[in-house]
Amino acid sequence: MGQSSSRAKDPTRSPPPNSTSAVRARSDLIDRQIALDSKRYKKECKILLLGSGESGKSTIVKQMKIIHQEGFDERERREFRAIVYRNVLDSVRTLARVVRRVGVDAFAMVDMALGEGQRDGGGDGRVWAEMILDAFPAPADFDALYHGEDEASTVGHGSLDVGIDPIPWTRNDEERRPSAAEMILGRRPSSTDVVPADAAEVFAQTHAVLTPLLADAIHYIARHPVVEKVVDENPADFYLMDSATYFFSSIHRIAQATYVPSEEDVLRARLKSTAIIETRFMMGDLSIHMFDVGGQRSERKKWIHCFESVTSIIFCTALSEYDQVLEEERRVNRMHESLYLFESVINSRWFLRTSVILFLNKIDVFKRKLPKIPLGRYFPEYAGGNDLQKAAKYILWKFMQENRAKLTVYPHVTQATNTKNIRLVFVAVKETILQNALKDSGIL
Repeated sequence: MGQSSSRAKDPTRSPPPNSTSAVRARSDLIDRQIALDSKRYKKECKILLLGSGESGKSTIVKQMKIIHQEGFDERERREFRAIVYRNVLDSVRTLARVVRRVGVDAFAMVDMALGEGQRDGGGDGRVWAEMILDAFPAPADFDALYHGEDEASTVGHGSLDVGIDPIPWTRNDEERRPSAAEMILGRRPSSTDVVPADAAEVFAQTHAVLTPLLADAIHYIARHPVVEKVVDENPADFYLMDSATYFFSSIHRIAQATYVPSEEDVLRARLKSTAIIETRFMMGDLSIHMFDVGGQRSERKKWIHCFESVTSIIFCTALSEYDQVLEEERRVNRMHESLYLFESVINSRWFLRTSVILFLNKIDVFKRKLPKIPLGRYFPEYAGGNDLQKAAKYILWKFMQENRAKLTVYPHVTQATNTKNIRLVFVAVKETILQNALKDSGIL
């Protein structure tokens, strides 16, 4: 009896296949395997963040640090000062190009036409415009780095229609002093520059140039109707980054010697991605490895080694880029480029078992732009007018037309600079990632 009892309790012996204990043991084994698989997939969620340049990918990565880590402390925010300064300098350089193209008297004439007191901020537009030019002079070869044209021949003789007849204007440029940009960089900028290495020196030199008076000039000219009209009607010639308006409105704060970027400044700061950046963070019980890859054409060849074992792709496109051209190929519309890139990704053999999440980003910029710059001007088949929902749905439809592989696409309208919006969107994204990971494993 004792021996028989001992054998019955021997954990190394399998129960008879038809016994209740055998069924229970098999069920327990399956449950344990499911638990192990679930934990394994929860630990190994790999996300590729893809999209064309300036679509908001890097902003999404910053939001992950804010939402799922501890955000940016003061030391980290200070490190973004040089990037903010560079963004401001690039944007003011565009303002200076507008001024040179139409002539300083255009600003005075528009101010006069609007009447005394009707221009916010007051002052003489001509004086403010000249102050911008004094700080940011640019001979023909300087601007040709960006635009390939001799702008010296158009100074004061602008061919752009700003609603008035431009008055010829000349400046004595024989004793040319260094521009603000040159003082910051120590040389003339180039289109391939990123942030100078010595951020402390950049900080000191910027404040030697960005005086309170120049900040007044920037604040005034940036909101001037002449600038708004020229930039809106000529986006290929006068490009302003999406955050330019934000930084211009904060220029007096940025110009202070004690300036430390806020969290929103960090989100708005733009630095071209020139490498693959991996970010790791916990999203609830999911451990995420997110790879942000450069969106410019020259960076895409670096993506290939990231493709293995990808759980999900988040593809970012900027709704507001429908009227813009590529920095590296000025004949190519950015939205067309984004559609082409999406087509190559979603129909790739690498992603047949990968969930694709589509972020239709920059809805805030799109909303402001749509009434002023018709979508139909660049996509003639669109007939929805200025209706925001119809326009966004049309662009989504354009992307879905590229999905020949018939993969399931999870679209979200986003504003990457809005933490509340991204927090809500990623609740849904988390569910999508987990469900697809479990389906891939055969658990679901």
